[in-house]
Amino acid sequence: MMIPQVRTLLIAGLTALGLLAGPVQADDDGRDILMLVNSDEDQVQGMAMSMASELAQRDHSVHIILCGEAAELALEENIPSALAPRDISAKELMQEAMSFGATAEVCHLFLPNSGYRQYEEEDLLEEVTVNNPEEQAEMISDGDTRVISY
Repeated sequence: MMIPQVRTLLIAGLTALGLLAGPVQADDDGRDILMLVNSDEDQVQGMAMSMASELAQRDHSVHIILCGEAAELALEENIPSALAPRDISAKELMQEAMSFGATAEVCHLFLPNSGYRQYEEEDLLEEVTVNNPEEQAEMISDGDTRVISY
């Protein structure tokens, strides 16, 4: 008839351990996400921006860097195709991600190397800036930053 006593002792011990342990938080809550987007494919860009939006909504610090043809998403004049099922473009998805706190930058090589230097910083969306390679290198070398490439 020791079973009830053992059970009571076991429950008390587990409860005490739970109180000592305190709250547990997942490893990557609030983790920095560096998303490098260089694909010229609408669907790939859309997937990247959907993911950026989802991650930003989950309180991750999301930094989007657009390079190559993907940097054209940051141009005020650019009107990309809408994607099903939401009938929204990758550019609009990027703006949605920014509304949840994500930041977006174009690669520092984009503007000076656009055809005939046709684009300048004034051609970018107001919220988009030109990235600083030193800051990007620092972020990448930070062990707490997750790097995702599309």
